[in-house]
Amino acid sequence: MATNTDDIRSSMSKDIAALQQEVSRLQKMISAQGTEAYYELRDRAGKALDDATPRAKRAVAQIRAEGAAVADAAREHPTATTTAFALVGAIAFLAGYMMAGHSQPQPRQWWQR
Repeated sequence: MATNTDDIRSSMSKDIAALQQEVSRLQKMISAQGTEAYYELRDRAGKALDDATPRAKRAVAQIRAEGAAVADAAREHPTATTTAFALVGAIAFLAGYMMAGHSQPQPRQWWQR
């Protein structure tokens, strides 16, 4: 009976050692895959940034050019610029006034109480 118990313990020890080796192998494999995925993602992000940089520079240059054109037009025609700003301000004021009037609750009538 003692031999049978020793055989079982020996067999279990071998199984545990084999499982530990398998877990260690799986951990190494997962680590390698994670590292590979990290480098691939980093490369893709770098390429996307490299592709977007020239477009962003062109957009900024275009915005600056448009801003300069608007500023030049405002300097050349100060009366028209002032009139346009005053007109936009008046329209915005009227729109805000009308929207505020619609958001006010209606007063209750004496028969609704």
